[in-house]
Amino acid sequence: MPKKRKIFLPFAPSCLAEISELIMEGEVYYTCADTETAAGLERRLNEIACCTGGCVTAEMTLEAIAPSVVSCAESLGAIEMLVYAPELTARGELFLDLVEEDFTEHTAALNGLFMLCKCALPYMMGGESPEIVIVRPRGQKNLTSDMYGAAVSAIAESMNNELAEYGVRVRLS
Repeated sequence: MPKKRKIFLPFAPSCLAEISELIMEGEVYYTCADTETAAGLERRLNEIACCTGGCVTAEMTLEAIAPSVVSCAESLGAIEMLVYAPELTARGELFLDLVEEDFTEHTAALNGLFMLCKCALPYMMGGESPEIVIVRPRGQKNLTSDMYGAAVSAIAESMNNELAEYGVRVRLS
């Protein structure tokens, strides 16, 4: 039987359809926003993969993220793949109709990605084929989602160029 990939799924989305192929048959450690979400998420994760546990991490701050990364590494023994697929909302089509909370949510997600990578990379480097996958949100498009998409594209390209020599692959999905 092939070895299961050790996957960290921070800020797990409520719908796993877009990421199911990425996490299929892996050992998954997740974070989610609240305890009510956790039970349902674990059940759905176990339908596609092997859920090894998780924790509640509601905020995209270093103080919230760092302990979750450590918990993941301790639970899995390593982090071979980080799948970043935060659930983001993009309401309104015209600039004047954009909702400030959505813009703030997207910029917080960029900060979260930065801090997750800073915290998780030491647990990934030197491992077997480490990979960071950034899942672009699907759905409504507007300035907010376009800004986020451009930023994660630039982050993925820059990080992949820098980390390739250490064997870490960074890509978009």
